[in-house]
Amino acid sequence: MISLLGGFALLIAGAVLLSSCEGPAGPPGLDGEDGEDGRDANETCIICHNAEVVLLAKQQQTLSSHHLTGGNYGRNHTDCAVCHTHQGFIEVQATGLLETANTIDDPAPINCRTCHLIHHNYDESDWGLVTTSAVDLRHGDATVDLGGSDNLCVNCHQSLALNPLPVPGGADVSIVSSRYGPHHGPQANTLWGVGGYEIEGSKSYPAPGTHAHANAGCVMCHMAEVPYGGVTAGGHTFNMTYEYHGSTEENINGCVGCHQSLEEFDYNDLQTEVEGLMAQIQAIMVTNGWLTESGSVIASSGTPLVLSPDEAGAIVNFKTMEEDRSHGIHNPVYTVALLTNTLESLGK
Repeated sequence: MISLLGGFALLIAGAVLLSSCEGPAGPPGLDGEDGEDGRDANETCIICHNAEVVLLAKQQQTLSSHHLTGGNYGRNHTDCAVCHTHQGFIEVQATGLLETANTIDDPAPINCRTCHLIHHNYDESDWGLVTTSAVDLRHGDATVDLGGSDNLCVNCHQSLALNPLPVPGGADVSIVSSRYGPHHGPQANTLWGVGGYEIEGSKSYPAPGTHAHANAGCVMCHMAEVPYGGVTAGGHTFNMTYEYHGSTEENINGCVGCHQSLEEFDYNDLQTEVEGLMAQIQAIMVTNGWLTESGSVIASSGTPLVLSPDEAGAIVNFKTMEEDRSHGIHNPVYTVALLTNTLESLGK
């Protein structure tokens, strides 16, 4: 009987013998097919994957974007997934619906492939965008067309439909949610100048889509040149501010093309004016028992907040400008008009 040690030795010897043998070469494989334009596979890949570092730079910028790093892709239910997840956004672009068919499994954040047609045609068109079409707003009864790439942003950066919807001269509304308002991204509405509750007052409202910043769109400022020392702003970071040597700096590279003398976002004290109006409105609403000090609406299904249309509209206006987060920059005239007339309606 072969001992255990002897058997192991035989196995080792057999392995060595087999590894030293080489059989006849197999038949050659098929050549890869060239593209329709005559390029071979290498030429196809190096359109993007080349010795330049442009792609790497954009990828690194995206790693500083709230889209990729904000953690919001956990909102993967059917109504949230359309903007909070990569899969949901791609699905509704194909279906034209406002919700996904199902909750998104293994949700992914908004990333390069959400916006770009990467590896669709394996040519220059892969840099193209998933959509550049005009967008019918969910709230505001308007179709926004900022032109080209800016329309891509509008798909998600817009108000959600208000429920209940205050109607001037209509019935009182019963608010049952502490989150009543436009949700977290009403920038397209503000930029276009629609969706606010337009209370009559001393200020006139501009016609939608007619001001200079609407013509500028989103990309000019939010994807402006990366500033010196500010690799977490500009480009594909989409960020307007960055930390530099312990202080918060503003990326004005997208602004100075039109406002040559601009040195900070608070141009002509616009942001100071808007912040002052917001503070006055919030103070009144807190006193009235409509908002908490932190800005949440004091309402629930068990204890509804019943208000007149103008009162509920005042909350809508305040929350819209709070969530817009530009402090008036997106649409200066519209913002000041909306807040001034709201403050007047509250008796201040």
